[in-house]
Amino acid sequence: MTQQRAVRRHAARKGLSVAFGALGAIVVVALFAAMTIVLPLPGLADGTGNTGGSSSQTVSQLQLQSYCPARMSLADNGTYGDSAYQATAGDITSAARYAAFGSVYRASFGALSATDSGTALKGSSKDGSVLAGSGTVNDAAAMLSTRLLESKTGTGAAAAAASWATKGDLRGVSAATCVTPALSHGFLLPSTGTGTTQQLVVANPSAKATTVQVQAWGADGKVTLSTGESVTVKANGETVTDLSAAAGGQSALYVTVSSEQTPVAAVVRIVSIDGLTPQGTEYAVPAGQSNTTSVLPGVEAGDRVHLFAHSGGDASASLSWITAHGLSTIGKQALHAGRTSVFDLGAAPKDAFGILVTSGSRITVGAQAARTADDGQADFALLRSETATASSAIVVPGDLAATITVANPTTSPAAGTLSAYDANGALVGERKIELQADSAHAVDASAIADKAAIIRFDVADGTLAWGARLTSPEVDKAKASGVAYLSPSPLAELTERIWANQNPTVVR
Repeated sequence: MTQQRAVRRHAARKGLSVAFGALGAIVVVALFAAMTIVLPLPGLADGTGNTGGSSSQTVSQLQLQSYCPARMSLADNGTYGDSAYQATAGDITSAARYAAFGSVYRASFGALSATDSGTALKGSSKDGSVLAGSGTVNDAAAMLSTRLLESKTGTGAAAAAASWATKGDLRGVSAATCVTPALSHGFLLPSTGTGTTQQLVVANPSAKATTVQVQAWGADGKVTLSTGESVTVKANGETVTDLSAAAGGQSALYVTVSSEQTPVAAVVRIVSIDGLTPQGTEYAVPAGQSNTTSVLPGVEAGDRVHLFAHSGGDASASLSWITAHGLSTIGKQALHAGRTSVFDLGAAPKDAFGILVTSGSRITVGAQAARTADDGQADFALLRSETATASSAIVVPGDLAATITVANPTTSPAAGTLSAYDANGALVGERKIELQADSAHAVDASAIADKAAIIRFDVADGTLAWGARLTSPEVDKAKASGVAYLSPSPLAELTERIWANQNPTVVR
């Protein structure tokens, strides 16, 4: 009997254990289900105290990149037909120059697809605050990579590439300030009519392929590109789109290039030929910012000038020449929403150094300044609307000659200092610039110093905008027309904003 009672007690304990185990399993499953479908209490979620919101922080940008396009080239290099009528690049050559200023840890240049650190810029023993280097872009585009110790006014990098020829269909001078990669770019371009080719080159300096959207507007509004609006760019590579074929017959184009995730660089190669006579080559870099007041320095007496404009809404623009003695009124022009406009300003007067455009709303403007040689050959420069900054720089590639134009677009006097450095980064000369209201001044870089290859401009008082007009002694000697234009690169504090979005429903 005692043995039977012990067996019954053991069975009861076992039954209770099984029951509690089953009950525990049910509780665990229920808790797990609740966790997956019920929002946690705010106090139980990790966060920064801003539940479900977002926060941002501004940090200094210490890594800089500049894309320098390859040497100017013909869109069609075919050798078919009579040799006397074949297109030829002639004796085209190229040069590129690079400089870094201020608090710089390292700066180097190399090919877009290079995997090594490239060629380092070096400083002069006389002035270690400026690092310099030079090369060519005959075979491929180049990238300048700069790492800063700190981001502040007076610190940064500048680079430029240029091509020139005395013979063939590319006679003249082409130049571009190297482009900083960004998520979006906008271009104001001249006519895509017969005889003109415009090649949009999009470069992706990242290690991941990306897709960009290309859109265009003409005189009648939005243009449907025959090549489509989506372009894929491989990692560390370039893609070329023929805009003149995609949107031919336009008197002017406004083109945007947009990338959702990966910053890209872009330029447009423009070659114009009338029959067998070259009519100019140039790189178009992204247009200046839209604004209510736009100043375009770089005009010279006798230039044949056309102004291009694009506006998001209907607007009226007042145009004036900027001279050494004030403004010379050109007139008013109407702009239509979502359309490009072209205004023939005729020949620039003898004392004109730039163009001032004012409007009641923000508009984007650019200009073409053309020169013609005795035999009918011509060349042109594309001028940008320049943004005034406290400190900026321009580098002059190769042995090209530069004329510096400084403009004061305000109603108050302004002053600044042009500093010239040689190809090694040594300071070789300075020039004080003082301008009265609504006036401009031009000075040859060689007048500041014989060996001037790098120009820095620091504004001491007021607002001043500037640029450099380039010519080639070799092209001039060949009695050909050759002209190009470079925009300054800002030496300013650069910042990035980092956003953090909280999601308390995510448990990791």
